[in-house]
Amino acid sequence: EHAMQAQTARALAEADAIMLMIDARAGVTPVDAQFAELVRRSQKPVLLVANKCEGRAAQSGLMEAFSLGLGDPIPISAEHGEGMGDLYDGLVEALGHQEDRDAAEAESALGSASLTGEAEISVDIDVEDDPKALQIVIVGRPNVGKSTLLNRLLNDERVITGAMPGLTRDAMRDALIAAGTP
Repeated sequence: EHAMQAQTARALAEADAIMLMIDARAGVTPVDAQFAELVRRSQKPVLLVANKCEGRAAQSGLMEAFSLGLGDPIPISAEHGEGMGDLYDGLVEALGHQEDRDAAEAESALGSASLTGEAEISVDIDVEDDPKALQIVIVGRPNVGKSTLLNRLLNDERVITGAMPGLTRDAMRDALIAAGTP
């Protein structure tokens, strides 16, 4: 558990943006609230993503998501690909705000020098050309759909998914052991 917390803290520190994912059908849990506090302290742009919103059963959980204090939740269904456009728009906006903060910090560091010209914000999510171009972390409790969303965003089945909690972590651990990594 300590190693998982350290890995999460490192991912949050390196991220340009954070997606906190909850299961809207299950509603907000105490673990979701703990993750919300953690990402709030990071002072990074945060998108609150409410997954499993493909039916009416998710409506009360979607409304509960407002209680986390992270802004409007973005309703999606990672499994069915619903809400991906809204998620993308939210990500572009979040990264634009990060870009604004970075520019303000750069201008402040320049002292009396000024930045001229209009800033153009462009988001290119082509990690094959530059793997460090964009750092996004998806956090949330087990079985909310983080791996399914990752596969959907990458348009590739990179991570094993299923209904069994811990499946992704177990598959990654098995792959590391098979590769000879302890």
